[in-house]
Amino acid sequence: MTGAFAVRGGGVELLPAVGSDRLPPSPFELVLRTPGGPDRRVKGTAVVAHIRGSLPPMAMVRLDDVTEGDVPPGTEVWSE
Repeated sequence: MTGAFAVRGGGVELLPAVGSDRLPPSPFELVLRTPGGPDRRVKGTAVVAHIRGSLPPMAMVRLDDVTEGDVPPGTEVWSE
């Protein structure tokens, strides 16, 4: 993850966008590993960011019950 930003309605979306073919069906479980903090399990959903012709669409990962402060720089995002 290179960044996170708040979205309207609550939650955050993570950067960078990834190919939607690399994500499991929504919703999915993720683990946030923050620098110096405990691991946190969260639910993620894929939000299609844009279509790329014959390539898989790019998707943003949205975390609904998370704030920007919950994903500081250096946070790693893992799926199981």
